[in-house]
Amino acid sequence: MKSLWLLTLTLCVNLFGTMVFAQDENLILPTLPGRIAYISTDYNVYSLHPETNSRAQLTNDGSRAQPYVWPTWSTDGRLAYFLSIATAQELTTEVYVSSDGSTIGDLLYEGDGTRFNYAYWSPQDCNEGERCRDLAVLLSGVDGLGVQLVRDSEEGSTNQLIGRGGPFYYSWSPDGNRMLWQRNNQRMDIFDVSSNDIIDTLSQQPGIFPAPAWSPIDDRLLFGVLAEGSQTTDLVIVANGETTTLVSNLEGIVYFEWSPDGNKIAYTSNRGALTVLDAIAGETIVQSTVSGVLSFFWSPDSEHVAYVTLATPPGSINAKTPTEQERVFYQEATGIAWSVLDVEGGETRRYGSFIPTEEMLYLLFYFDQFSQSHRLWSPDSRYLLYSETTPDNRASINILDTTQSNVVPFSVALGYIGVWSFN
Repeated sequence: MKSLWLLTLTLCVNLFGTMVFAQDENLILPTLPGRIAYISTDYNVYSLHPETNSRAQLTNDGSRAQPYVWPTWSTDGRLAYFLSIATAQELTTEVYVSSDGSTIGDLLYEGDGTRFNYAYWSPQDCNEGERCRDLAVLLSGVDGLGVQLVRDSEEGSTNQLIGRGGPFYYSWSPDGNRMLWQRNNQRMDIFDVSSNDIIDTLSQQPGIFPAPAWSPIDDRLLFGVLAEGSQTTDLVIVANGETTTLVSNLEGIVYFEWSPDGNKIAYTSNRGALTVLDAIAGETIVQSTVSGVLSFFWSPDSEHVAYVTLATPPGSINAKTPTEQERVFYQEATGIAWSVLDVEGGETRRYGSFIPTEEMLYLLFYFDQFSQSHRLWSPDSRYLLYSETTPDNRASINILDTTQSNVVPFSVALGYIGVWSFN
């Protein structure tokens, strides 16, 4: 399925529309909320503060051979970023954390023989020391995938390997004390940070889905369970030992996300339509008018869902072996495009197509994990941030105003990937 999804996107061509382009760092930015961290085309880390029209450079030694990757905001404003060193002699990942997202970060961890895959901050401070916050970093090496828990506090940093598995997906509890793990497509565990141990192994057999999702507001767990006697998946919520089935017998890979307020759930199966459910009653609130939804992201106010399709959405996308007709369709695809669904009103705004950078492609493919840790929406739920490769082969960090129809995206920087702060 991974190769099919990548084929779908990497065969995209042509750009629709005209872009307002950021030519240099002295450009006066529009007034926007929050901050944006990004990896520039010089492979260094920068942050933008549009409200003050300021731009900070956090690193200056990045290069194609040793690039900085994946800036990752915490909810309290600190910023993690990573140096990936890969040569014939060494493979190393370095973890840096800037206390405010504008000043140079401190080196908190160095892992020899490892390659960076992903990182996800705990949503709340830990119980030890001042400004104590945990960062779960997924690394790969000769022993496979493992999660390194890097702790940042005023008293200093610590780190420890807390688990291995392949694949390994995880979701933080809203209090930051526990994590829900899905490993090897075979087991689901609850890990307790304080005791540094697994405190529960769920009895349900995982269905066909990547990342589980802990409710952002309480102890409800959202994941897929293998339907009895079939290879389909039931979408369920587990709370206080009770299992509630929301949707049964979903085919193909199932993707899902809580709304930030915890009241709604968006999901797709078999790369079909996007469906939004009431998380309490389980009833359908709204559904997209097109299928072939590749990725989707809730707005912070829980009122809209931005989703990505091919520029010309198909009737459906087969999550298994592509047919010859589908192969022809992918080869003739003209890009991918954003749409924004108004959950209450049911209206959809659709925007022009673009070609994602490789980093954006990676985020879109693993979107159900990234949506829990990296924000593409602005804090006021108005703008979308994304990166594209332009027709003249430049990597651009773009902003799209989702309150407007037929809007022209605005480029705020040259860069491979950008992420909005939570506040």
